[in-house]
Amino acid sequence: MLDIQKFIWAPKIIVSETEVGTTKFEVKFLPRGFGHTLWNALRRIILWYDLWSAVTGLKIKWVPHEYHVVDGVMENVIDIMLNFKKLRFKFDENSEMEQWISQRFSGVGQYASSNIKLPSWIELLSEDVHLFEITDPSVELNIDIRIEKWYGYYSIDYLRSREKREDADANILLIDNDFKLVDYVKYDVEEVIEDFTGSTKDLLSIEVKSGYRKVSPKEIIMFAGEVLASYAKLFIFDNVYIDKSVLIDIDELEKEKASLHEEANIKIMPIDALPLSERTRNALIKNNILYVEDLEKKKKGELLLMKGIGRKAIDEINSSLANIDKSLLG
Repeated sequence: MLDIQKFIWAPKIIVSETEVGTTKFEVKFLPRGFGHTLWNALRRIILWYDLWSAVTGLKIKWVPHEYHVVDGVMENVIDIMLNFKKLRFKFDENSEMEQWISQRFSGVGQYASSNIKLPSWIELLSEDVHLFEITDPSVELNIDIRIEKWYGYYSIDYLRSREKREDADANILLIDNDFKLVDYVKYDVEEVIEDFTGSTKDLLSIEVKSGYRKVSPKEIIMFAGEVLASYAKLFIFDNVYIDKSVLIDIDELEKEKASLHEEANIKIMPIDALPLSERTRNALIKNNILYVEDLEKKKKGELLLMKGIGRKAIDEINSSLANIDKSLLG
């Protein structure tokens, strides 16, 4: 990571649930411009490289094509296919990428996704999706369901061309699908007030909404982060000179933080790290108090003599310092 972290310190992520199924991630703070840069990459991964499992084909006994009508079933075949298209699954990571599951449905009544019997290595994520209704007690539906794990979008044209290449069963009812779980992703980048370095910082907020209770938005964004990191590593070449003095690893950052604490004369924590009001923060900066370490060396009486700092500001400073187990000199 860029050495600018020595000034703003390691970015922190605050995770909060704004409503059921919607999680907000606040990243405090990033170098100016990094909010948009990081967000654009994560957004494209979340919306495109959303690696889950969905239905891409059905084989219904005695049903040769999607325009067929099944006597004794309320829905037509196209509606049944559209209902199966809504289903999402989670595969065991060691299982095959494509699975065929055979199901038999008989008896009058409505059938939903919860009626599907799955092997232990497949977990149903769509719990209450209506599939079809049987109205004739003599009707039995035998359905083979093809579930695939992938990302992006499988179009009908792609599926048709693939079936021809694989010389597959001509009776497969093909279902185009996009595999994703995310309903929407939105973000906001706020430029935070200029700090003592003379630059601004980005506060990045990301909201991820998923309608699938068994998979949290946090799990989705973690996967996106891993994908982004794995592709970024492609550009780290051993035989290319890099001035690594401008780079820093998070683990190294923590070690450096610990060692810097041992050296009393080194200033490591800027005033911006404290949750102070804009007015109090600016007053401290104007009085050349740029680091928390500077503040710890001040007495209450000294601060009161400074321009722009009153008793209300002192109370705010004391409270902020107490939150990080620090205090004024006296």
